Amino acid sequence: MPDTKPLPELESIIDQKGAVANLTAIIQRETVPHAILFTGIEGVGKKTAAITFIMACNCTRRRISCNSLEADGDKRTGPCGECRSCRKILTGNHPDLIFINPSGAVIKISQIRELVAKLALKPYDDGYRAVIISDAEAMNKEAGNALLKILEEPPDRTVIILTARQTSDLLPTIVSRCRHIRFNPVSNEHIRSFLITAHGVDEDRAGILASLAEGSLKRAAEMNEGSWLQLRNGLIHELERIEKWNVTTCLRFAEILAGKKEYIQYVLSIIKTWFRDLVVYKYVPGKVMNKDLMDAVKRASGKMEVNTLMLNIKAAERVREAIDKNANLRLALENFAMEVANIEQ
Repeated sequence: MPDTKPLPELESIIDQKGAVANLTAIIQRETVPHAILFTGIEGVGKKTAAITFIMACNCTRRRISCNSLEADGDKRTGPCGECRSCRKILTGNHPDLIFINPSGAVIKISQIRELVAKLALKPYDDGYRAVIISDAEAMNKEAGNALLKILEEPPDRTVIILTARQTSDLLPTIVSRCRHIRFNPVSNEHIRSFLITAHGVDEDRAGILASLAEGSLKRAAEMNEGSWLQLRNGLIHELERIEKWNVTTCLRFAEILAGKKEYIQYVLSIIKTWFRDLVVYKYVPGKVMNKDLMDAVKRASGKMEVNTLMLNIKAAERVREAIDKNANLRLALENFAMEVANIEQ
């Protein structure tokens, strides 16, 4: 269900000028496609944009204002947030807005079949009926094929919005039937400003978190609320002694990482950023992300060759991809630890 707090208008979605321009043009021209695909990393505003877009499409006040203005008038493109339709969406009570999220790790065919049954019925209101499928890459093959049948024969005045990380995670036939809108990673400066203004974070901490967030507002906010800097410091303390690791150390390190299963991708991001900093320090020290750990970066960078560090960065990328594809978590992490410690398996 959507948050009940007021949502921003399209123009205020952070750092997504291209996506906002596309969505604004669709609203202004009243050319809403039957399917739209939002791609981009987690936490850049895809779901917020989807809900705001649907609100704008169905906003009663927006429609009235557009119909009453001359052609060169100042047309409203965002939702008012106050009309009956907007209020229903904000409170999660709009009968024509359907959310589909992964059930566990996947979106099952039973969920799509249930959607098919709902779309066979008439909409409750006169506006657009909308379906928002979050993390659409989680659809199994059967669910994807079932959705494809809906896209091939879309119901009238229904828009289906899929969110995913990248087009390659979806069936090409699904992608080809959607209007594709790309969401970019949010810049460090915008994330830093967001943390300071929206969460009251001090400037130094905001700068560190922005560097570690990899372009994700959601990740930055979660890192701020949790003990992420303490976790980062503990991981880096272990990695500083990597040249002394043995098989036992590798297995223990993998066990520690496996214990962070719920946010393992964030943990691996911290590790990748550490190795990246050790490379960067050799050439452009001012571009180091972990600026508050500059002494540790300097020490560790001097101990490791660039080629080794680049191999470790690639290893971190590979294990992230493997875990994304549901590889055995503990085994993948053990292999990763042995690889970065340069221990033959």
